[in-house]
Order: sequence, then structure tokens, then C-alpha cells
Amino acid sequence: MRNWFGRIKLSRQLALVSCLFILIPILLLGFTILRGQQDSLIQARLREAQSRCVQTQAQVQRAAELCNMSTQVFLNTPALVDHLYLLKQNHRPGAAELLEFYRTNIASLEKIILSNPDLYQIRVYAEADGIHEMMPILYSRQRMERMPWAEEELSSGTWHLDFDDQLFAGYPVTPHVMSLVTAITTSSQERVGVLEVAVRMDEILPGLFSGTEENWAVLVDNSGKLLAGQVPVDDVPLEELARAEEGAQYTLAGVRVLVTRTWLRDLDCTYLQVASLTDINRAILLQSVYLLAVLLAAFALMIWAVSRLTRRILRGFYGAFDGIRAFADGDENAMVEVTGQGETADFAREAGHLLDQIRTLMRDNLEREMDIQKAETRALQNQINAHFIYNVLEAIKMMAEIDEEYEIADAVTSLGKLLRYSMKLEGGGVQLERELDYIRNYVALMNLRFDYVIRLELDVPPQLMEQRIPKISLQPIVENAVVHGAAVLAADTVITLRGVIDHTGGRFTISIADEGRGMDESSLARLRRQIAGEEPARSSSGNGIGLKNVQDRIQMAFGTEYGLDVASQPGRGTTVIAVFPYHEKTEESS
Repeated sequence: MRNWFGRIKLSRQLALVSCLFILIPILLLGFTILRGQQDSLIQARLREAQSRCVQTQAQVQRAAELCNMSTQVFLNTPALVDHLYLLKQNHRPGAAELLEFYRTNIASLEKIILSNPDLYQIRVYAEADGIHEMMPILYSRQRMERMPWAEEELSSGTWHLDFDDQLFAGYPVTPHVMSLVTAITTSSQERVGVLEVAVRMDEILPGLFSGTEENWAVLVDNSGKLLAGQVPVDDVPLEELARAEEGAQYTLAGVRVLVTRTWLRDLDCTYLQVASLTDINRAILLQSVYLLAVLLAAFALMIWAVSRLTRRILRGFYGAFDGIRAFADGDENAMVEVTGQGETADFAREAGHLLDQIRTLMRDNLEREMDIQKAETRALQNQINAHFIYNVLEAIKMMAEIDEEYEIADAVTSLGKLLRYSMKLEGGGVQLERELDYIRNYVALMNLRFDYVIRLELDVPPQLMEQRIPKISLQPIVENAVVHGAAVLAADTVITLRGVIDHTGGRFTISIADEGRGMDESSLARLRRQIAGEEPARSSSGNGIGLKNVQDRIQMAFGTEYGLDVASQPGRGTTVIAVFPYHEKTEESS
């Protein structure tokens, strides 16, 4: 991002930065408002859910009061209790007695059901079988045994929730019924029947049976056990939800939901509501996308407008920049256009003056270089023609061969090769093989000076012969080996030149070792400092180039990681190691 920002134009950089300082606060403000709106919508949904909880609690309370009141009416009907007692004692009244009982008691009790549409049924189950049933009020014990709650231990005043009415075999069952079941006893607490006052749960608690995967309600007890309703998703922690704080948020099956609950004292359970927040989150997300799109469009428009305005303000700067760029591309006559007023115009004017000064300096340098070239030409004209020297040496060689002075002829040949190699101007270095030929000729000429023999041993891999090194970079090292090694001993000696390739490091070394007296540690340290330039270096006694000069030429050609190193011990000779880069020979180069 930093590299991209650095490459765009200054006007766009300024426009981008300016617009970002405006856009970021607007973005923060916009998303803060959306977050506040989201919280407001969630609070509104929470209040709506709490309102439903209050309504549900009121409906349950009203239904419970109705069931309790109806229960008390039936329990306080002595004729009903007496009739149930007689039936339990196996007394079977006649038709006239039954008709009279129906008219005076059952008919009035039936009116209670008819006058209260919230009641589903009120049924009295006798503790006897084979009785004359009076629908829809009085039934035998066999009928009661068909009810799902009949298998449970009867406790007076107990609510039984969410079961199917299976009173009549062969008839469609009525689902979602809840009943208040109470024992009917005599004054001596002898149970003579069971009273069931039932209501429809889907009418009293419609939220239990009309839920979806995202919005649903259930009844749970204190332990979190499901009593009524249906959980549409798996692995729902009902116990945790039943104890959650009012308005707590959970994630169920990947959906964010809002949990509300209320305690139904009459049913001794908790009414638990779960409302999805997906629609709210989706609406906020859409508004966020819309806000972001509008802001991005406004951002792009602002960048365009501010960029044009900035470019107009910086017109003088861009004029100077265009002129400098044209000059850098080779247009020596490029001019800087000065437009407008102010600081940018002053900058353009100063840039024009700077270009004029550069053109003047370039003309002066060009004239100076031409003068130098003329001086060099005159100097070359005054030099002895190199070909004249080679021709004279060839004539001397022929005269020596005529007189059968072959040793002198060989010496002249070596001298001619030496002069030809050293006097020829070459750039980019020479192949190692040519440098080694030069060293051979040098050693051959040195052997003419001494009464002893200097033998040169070469151990160089063929792969190194075509590697390029600075010209006359090894001969000064050999010269030092002759002067400080062989000349000091004044006896037959060997100078060993060995090449080693380091493929891993991409370099090769040429070590030149003599059999001289060597150096102690202080002399060796001083020589190393001289080579490194930390101490004034002494030139060699040969041609005056010296090891410091060789070190500088190698590092100028290849870098500071290459150069010379010296190893020596007293009485065991000296070894100079030259390090060069190694270039693998490819098929193309071959």
C-alpha cells in the first residue's frame, strides 16, 4: 500500500488524504448511528416480547381462575357428591331418579360449560364402572383410564399439560389440552370421583404451537425439562435459557436470538420465548451496505473534485516537473513553463534557473573532456610506436637464432610477450589463462637474473581458465614471492600457484605460496593492515603496484567481499590468497 501510494501523483495523494480525513469520521458516525438503531430495534423487540409475556401470564391466570372457580362449584354441589357416593356403593338408581338428578343437577352444571367459551370440558369420573353416563358431565372410571394423565399418581389440584383428549374411542382426538384434575371426596375424605376441568392450550397459549425455527415458545419446569411446546432446533440449553437474564442474547443453530421469560405461578412453570434477531441484523446489514456504497461514491466524487482543484493549485509545480522530466529524458532545450503566481510559480521559476545552470555545467564539462581528449591524443602521438618495439625485438630474436643463441632468443620471445600483454589496453579484465601465460614469461625472465632456478608449479582446474580477473592482478603477488621468498633464500625454490572452486559460495581462490622465510605475527598483522588500507602501504620492489593496489583493483571490479588475504609462519613461507567471483559456464556461453 505504501509503494502504491508513493507512485500516484501528488494531487491525488493530497486528494486521497483530505478525503480520508473526512470519510473516516463520517464512517464512524454512520456506523455508530446504525449500531444505535440496531440496539433500539432490539430493545423494541424486547419490549414487544415482554408485552406478550405479560399477556400470556394474564391469560393463564384468567384460565386458572376460571378452572379453579368451576372446580369449587362442582365440589360444592352436595347432590353430585352424594350421587357419586351411591354409585361407588354399587347403587344403581332407576330411570326416574336419574332423570330427576339430570334435571336438577347435571343440567345446571352443564350451563357452566356453555356459559364459559374459554372452558373446553368439565368432566366428572365416578369411582365405579357400568354406570349410566350423563354426557358431557358424568363418566365412568373406564373413561378416565383412557386419559393420558390417569396413569400418573392422582394429586388433588394438579395441572396436566399438553395432552390429547382420547375420551371416546374411534373419534378424532383433540390435541393440546390441559386439565386441572381434582379428587371429589365426601365429608369423611373418602374419594368417590375425579373432577377434570379442561381448557385448550392452543387457545390460552397460542405461542406454544405456532412457532417457527426462528421464533418459538415453550413451557419448562425449574430443571429445564420441556413441559409443553416444541423446540425446532437441536441442542438447545433449555435449563440455561430458563435461568437467563431478561433480554439475554444467544446464538442457536447459527441464528442470533433474544430470550424472554415469565414465571406462570398458577401452572408452576416458566413460559420461555425465543425471538430471532435475523431480520434486524439483515436490515442493519443492508443499511450498512447502502451507507458504505453511498459514502464510497461520494468519496470517489470528492477525490475527483479535490484532485482537479489541487492540480489547478499545483499547476506551477507540475509545469516545473514536466520540464525537468523532459530534460532528464534527453531534451537539452527543455524549458520550465511558469504560470500563475504564488509559491508554486516561484518553485517553477527556480527550477528553470536550475536547468539553465545544469546546461551551463554540461557545456563546460563537455569542453573540458574535449580538451582532455586532445591532450591525450597529443601525448599518444609523442609516444614510441609499440609496433616499432615489437619489430625490433623480433629482429633481435632472429639474429640470436642465426647465431644459435637460442637462450637469448627465448628470452627475447618472453620479453616480447610480456610487453605485448602489459601495453595492450583492455577493459573488463582478462581470462585467467592469459594472466598465467604472463606469469610464466615473467618467471622465465626472472630466471635469467639469478644463478638459481625459480620453478613455477601450477595446479589450476580447467574450469577456471576462462574466468575473468583484473589484468596484472596475480603477477604482483608472484613478484612479491620472488623478491621476498626466492631472492632472500638465494637458492633453487618453488612457487606454487593453486586454484580452488567454491561452487556453494559462488567464488574461486588463487593461492600463491613461496618457500621463503615467512613472517612473524606482528609483521603479518602489519601487512594485513596495509592491504586493508588501515596503515600506509609500501609498494613492492618489483614494478611498484604492490598488494594494496591489487586489493583495491579486485574490490573495485567485484566488490568488498572479494580481495586478498595472507597467511605466513616464520621459516615456512608465505601464502597470498586472492578471492574472485566464480561464474558457472552455461551451454549458451559455451
